[in-house]
Order: sequence, then structure tokens, then C-alpha cells
Amino acid sequence: MVNRALRFLSYEVRGLHSAVYVIALSSLLSSLLALLRDRLLAHEFGASATLDIYYAAFRIPDLIFVGTGALVSVYILIPALARRSIQEQHAYIDTVLIGFSAIAVAVSTVAALLAPAILSALFPEITAAGHSETLVGLTRLMLLQPIFLGLSNIFGAITQIRQRYALYSLSPLLYNVGIIFGILVFYPLWGLTGLALGVVFGAFMHVGIQLPSVLSDGFLRAVPSRFKAGDFMQTVAISIPRALTLSMNQISFIGLTVLAGMLVPGSIAVFMFAFNLQAVPLAIIGASYSVAAFPILAAAVARGDRAAFIEHIANAARLVVFWSLPATALIIVLRAHIVRVILGSGAFDWTDTRLTAAVLALLSLSLTAQGVTFLLVRGYYAAGRTFAPFLVALGSAVATVSLGAVLLGVFENRFVLDIAQGLLRVVGVPGSTILALAFASTSVSILSMVVLVVHFERRFSGFLSRVWRAWAQSAVAALGAGAGAYGVLVAVGPITLISTTATIFVRGFAAGLFGIIVAGLVYALLGSREFAEIVEVIRGRLGGIIVPIPQSVVVSSEESSPLT
Repeated sequence: MVNRALRFLSYEVRGLHSAVYVIALSSLLSSLLALLRDRLLAHEFGASATLDIYYAAFRIPDLIFVGTGALVSVYILIPALARRSIQEQHAYIDTVLIGFSAIAVAVSTVAALLAPAILSALFPEITAAGHSETLVGLTRLMLLQPIFLGLSNIFGAITQIRQRYALYSLSPLLYNVGIIFGILVFYPLWGLTGLALGVVFGAFMHVGIQLPSVLSDGFLRAVPSRFKAGDFMQTVAISIPRALTLSMNQISFIGLTVLAGMLVPGSIAVFMFAFNLQAVPLAIIGASYSVAAFPILAAAVARGDRAAFIEHIANAARLVVFWSLPATALIIVLRAHIVRVILGSGAFDWTDTRLTAAVLALLSLSLTAQGVTFLLVRGYYAAGRTFAPFLVALGSAVATVSLGAVLLGVFENRFVLDIAQGLLRVVGVPGSTILALAFASTSVSILSMVVLVVHFERRFSGFLSRVWRAWAQSAVAALGAGAGAYGVLVAVGPITLISTTATIFVRGFAAGLFGIIVAGLVYALLGSREFAEIVEVIRGRLGGIIVPIPQSVVVSSEESSPLT
């Protein structure tokens, strides 16, 4: 039975659409588990100081994972594995495992020792409230997470190079299962420490599920002992720009969390709940197309086929915007319904709902920008160009934190705050200053996308000419979806069912379904190519461009890229 399950999960997936559907399905399932996780947390704690401590404890471990995990990213390891023979792959994996383990353990150990000083500097309000010991303890326990997730990155490169997307996509599902297990089982036994243990358990399963497949491929048959310093340093040198880029994104997030920690208790929780909600469509749409497109883009680079490279990334960019713009419109219109149905339970009251919904609306405005940015960054990596994404990420991090700090001061003005509260329907809701941070994050995300698009067009001319028409169609469809959903909400407003939750769900579902239908009709009337392709897929025929992923995918340095 176990062998059958392993064979099923290890089957190969070829082609952009096929890979996207596998990854998107996994992202959907993982997102549903993440929503269940957040509902359990909201039910137990609400938007409270306790949950602020829990989320604050993630900041140092997440930064370490981004910094060290990026050194062994699948975007670096896949090309490195692809250009090696089977025997060379085994020796290379041994080298990477030894090098990463040494770095990750060393960095985590130093972080554990310095945690009290770092956390007191980042979260003085939490420390002043007497929660320093709890925050430090949770952080130290969670420092096991970046080690496990980094190992999972290494194993993930092996599974992806063999197109085992189903197995690779199962890891994040198990990660959320572990966290949920921590909430339901560990927390009643050990309190907040149990929540941290759930995170570590989830990270352990993230790497553990891939181990049988890795072993079956002949890797790790013995304790890794072959270490080639030259190979590891070459991998690190290639990885540093990406590690710095991702670190900038994480530093930006830490900055926003620190600023939220200066506001009323529960502000970090509100921001995290809203961020996690908007991350669901982002993972399903933006991340799925980015992950699935990368091997195909890298293959085009390896062949020196500039036209195919631009066509593939333009095709993916059209589809990202095709889905994400209407999704943004529906989220904005149905924000309160979404938050109340998903999180509205137990300690999560109506005030928490209104404030989280307002932050969600602002963050969702950048959904399309984030999706396109994800894709273009992968395009740069496939072309061996890592400097431009780093510069944009650096500027974005500085701008986000700086703008957030400035806007917090601006929102202290009663007139400005009243305008923001009125626009987002949170008049009189305590803690509304958190809207400033959401506005800062969204504004900089959109600006960063514009900068990347302009630079990408200058570097790879012909991209915009392939996408502008589809993007314009998506904008019209989004307006139609939003208007249709809002119209239904007005029409069914007087309808009340046996419970408040049921009423909110039915109203939101009816409005969302009608909005989707309107978007589809608009796409059909405008003659959308993407809509036609998707209709063909639904009818059982393959649509779009299907390109097999070759066994040899080479991504070289920027200087030697054939697309220069």
C-alpha cells in the first residue's frame, strides 16, 4: 500500500498547463488547510496580544530560512543537477547537504543565543508587557523550522528535476497539518509552547514526505561524506543574489510586523490574518504559474531560444492577470463576507472582522502586482539575471518600511484617519491605524511591479506587446465581476436565514458566483484567448502551449546567458 502511494505521488508531470493544475490543486488544498489553521487560531485567541506573541516568534526563524534556504533553492539546484550525470548528482547532493547543514545549524545556534537582545529591540511593547521569556522560548524552539525546511528544499530539487510535482506539492499540505495538530493537540497540553511544537512538527513532515522518493533514487544510501568545497562555494556564489532578494522581502515583512507591534494589542494578528487570506489566491494563481513556468523558461534559455522564452513568460503573465484581477475585485466587494465566514468564530468578534476585512481589501489591491512580480523574477532567474530582482527587492523593502512609518504618523491626523475609515467602512473601529501599513505594502508592491515590467521590457523587448491586450481585457472583466457581485449583494440584502453565518455565506456565495459568471461573459464577449483555452481544457482537450520539460536544463551565470 505504501509503495503504491509512493508510485502514485511520484508520477511525472510534463507541460505547463499540466504542471500548473497539479501545483494549483495542491496550493488550493494547502490554502484550505491554512484557512482552517487561521480559523482555529482566531476562534481560540481572536486578534489578541497572545496571538501577537505567536506571530512575532516566527520573524527570526523565517528570516533565517529565507537567508539560508535560498542558498539551496530549487531554482539554483535544479539547473545544477540537470547538467550532471546521475553519479555526479549523488556527490553534489552530499556536498550541498553537508554545507547547508553546517551553515544552518551555526546560524540558528547564534540566533538562539542572541534572541533575547534581538527580540527586545524588535518588539519593545511585547517585552514591556512581561512576555519576553515566552517570546524568546517560542522563537528558540521554532529555530528548528529553517533547518528542516532547508533540507526539504534540497530534496525538493530532486523530486522536481524528475517532474514529481504531486509529491513536491504534498509537502506544504503536511506543514499545515502539523500546525493544526499543534493547535488541537499540543496547545491543550503545553500552551503556546505546543503551538511552536506544531510548527516544528509540520516542518519535519515537510521534509519527511520526500525522503522515501529521494532514497528510492539512490540518494542518501549512506551518511553524506563527500564534500567538494569548490562545488558548494560555486552554488553559494550563484545563490547569494537570490538569498539577498528574498531576505529583503522578509526584512520588509519584519519591519511591518515591528511597526504593527507598536500599535494597539492585536494589530499584528489582524495584519497576519489579512495577509494570509490574500496569500490564498496569490499561491493558487501567481505562485503556481511561476513555479510551473520556471523549468520551461530555463529550457528556452538553455536552447538560446529568445523568442520562445518571451512567448512562454508572456503566456504565463496573461494567465496570471486573467485570474488575479477579477479575483481582486471579488475580494474587495466580498471582503467582510470572506473574513466572517472563514475566521468569525469564538474570540474573533465583529470588530476584529471589520478591521481584518479592511486590511484585506487594501492588501488584495496588490494581488496582481505580486503575481506578475513572482513570474518576472523567475524569468530573470531562468535567464541567469539575478541583480535586477535584488535591486527592486532592496528598494521595495526600504520603501515599504519607510512609507509604513511615515503613514503611521500621517494617520494620527484625525481628518486623514476619518477618510480612511470612511472609505473602508471601519468608522469608529479601534486600531484602524493598521490600515496605514496595508496601504504602504500595497503601494510599494504595485510600484515594484511597474519597475520590473519596464526593465523586463527593455531587456527582453516584445513582452508588453504580447500581454497588454489580455491585461486590458482582464481589467474590464474585473470591473464587471465587481459590479455584478455588488449588485447581487444589494438584491439579496433583505434575505435572512436561520443563522448569521449561514446568511453571510449564502449572500457572499451568490454574489461571488454571479461575479464569476459576469467575468466569464465579459471575457467571451471580448474574445479572450485565455478564456477560449480554458474552455477547451474544461471540455477535455488540451489548450495553450504544451512544452515538454527536457532532462537537461542549464541556467548559467548572467555573463554567459544566451539571452543577453
